[in-house]
This record gives sequence, C-alpha cells and structure tokens, in this order.
Amino acid sequence: MSYLGVGVSPGNVAGAPTKLNEGKVRLTELILRCFVCALALISAILVATDTQVKEVFTIQKKAKYTDMKALV
Repeated sequence: MSYLGVGVSPGNVAGAPTKLNEGKVRLTELILRCFVCALALISAILVATDTQVKEVFTIQKKAKYTDMKALV
C-alpha cells in the first residue's frame, strides 16, 4: 500500500527507464553539455575582447581585461 508515494522507488514505478529512454537522455545531456561549453567559450571571448573607455576630465583611460586581477 502506497500513501503519497511512500514506498515507491524508481525501480517499481510503471514506465521505468528503458534502453530507448536512456539513449535519449544521454543524447540530450551531450547536447546540453556542448551548448554550455560553447556559451562559456563565447563569454570568455567577449570578456577578453571587450573594451571600455572612461573619460575623466580630458584624460581617457582604456580599460582592458588585464586591469581586472580576478580574471588574469
């Protein structure tokens, strides 16, 4: 007797994962991991190539990613 899911484990639930479902999960996980790696690479490139110029009175200072010690 099960009350609110007590005593139910993934092994005895109807519709337990099959080989087909495991293959889909692995493919989806691979695609998501590749997507995350691509986004990380794009963000690193944007941080490295981004420039910003701050003007204080008449002096212009160009900021670079090397000015931020946490990123170096």
